[in-house]
Amino acid sequence: MKTLIPLVIAITTLIVNVAQSQTPTTPFTTIEGANFKAKLDAATQQGRTRGSRCWVAYSFDVRPNVATDMDGTMNGNSIWVNGVSVGANHETRNLGVFLLYDAATITRLEIYNLDRKREYSGYPVFWLGRANNEESLNWLQNQVSMHPEEKLKERATMAIAMHDDKNVGAILKGLTAKTQPERVRKTALFWVGHNEAEQAFLADFVRNEQESLEVRKQAAFGLGLSKDRAVLPTLQSLYSQVTPRELKRQILFAASLNHNQDAAADFLIHVASNDPERELKKQAMFWLGQRAGERSLKFLGDVIEKNEGDTEVQKQAVFAISQRQKDEAIPLLIRIAQTHPSLPVRKQAIFWLGQSGDERAVTFFKELFTK
Repeated sequence: MKTLIPLVIAITTLIVNVAQSQTPTTPFTTIEGANFKAKLDAATQQGRTRGSRCWVAYSFDVRPNVATDMDGTMNGNSIWVNGVSVGANHETRNLGVFLLYDAATITRLEIYNLDRKREYSGYPVFWLGRANNEESLNWLQNQVSMHPEEKLKERATMAIAMHDDKNVGAILKGLTAKTQPERVRKTALFWVGHNEAEQAFLADFVRNEQESLEVRKQAAFGLGLSKDRAVLPTLQSLYSQVTPRELKRQILFAASLNHNQDAAADFLIHVASNDPERELKKQAMFWLGQRAGERSLKFLGDVIEKNEGDTEVQKQAVFAISQRQKDEAIPLLIRIAQTHPSLPVRKQAIFWLGQSGDERAVTFFKELFTK
């Protein structure tokens, strides 16, 4: 704890300095100009004059509840995609778009946390200040349309999504069109998923058999990101409508994220109990193992006790139990290891007890080896 105090003080001081100066504390070269385009042109001209690679960077209005490019401890329960988490317990509100130029060509686009120190690969950084939303969003959309590299298009899409602006939702929906590269479409669908009003829009992608499997899976994931409990019936309906196993697996994952915990557990239990495909039953049990609650734990225990005909399903249930909190998992795993009639199931329980590092497991092994 003591070692964190200087870090907290340093970060706090840096944030204050940034807020006071409106520019990063790193020695960037500030570029003046009448507007964003004029400053961008001046910066790239200076870069060409120096004859080397350079960064051109600016800050923007960042949407709340977004975390990226963080330093230190992060919430282990948050979902991170491409280095970004939305709705986490942490925020990074002081972000910049950084463009690496090689002559007149942009070769990289990064979203950096301005409160972190970095070397920027030793290249000079030309600082444009704060761009207004209209300037920034228009320029980024142009990069998605015109830049030849798909990875940079994808990064520009992410930068668009991280703006705090009422027009972002419509822009992202436009970027899901089939005329866009799949990487752009998937990134846009991920961010559309954070808009509670777009459930029907995303569900149409999941159902659409003319779309690629990856796009449909990303739309299902987007539905899972919604905090609205009412999205769960939509996911249940989609599960019964679609055919590809991988898409069904993604819907199970999406359902496991839903805030209506009891209803989500009921849905997963129903699949684990009734789905004719073993792999989907096992997947449902896996996500049950990630959820708190007596209902899911009791079901997993019942699978092991009663499902005598399918050892693989029972072993998956043991694994799911091992993922629970130790006070829930360890006593149940010890009981399985001691009493279950199936040797493979007992061995599975013993294996996960060995991975736990728990004192109760150590005591169990001592007793086991002295017999």
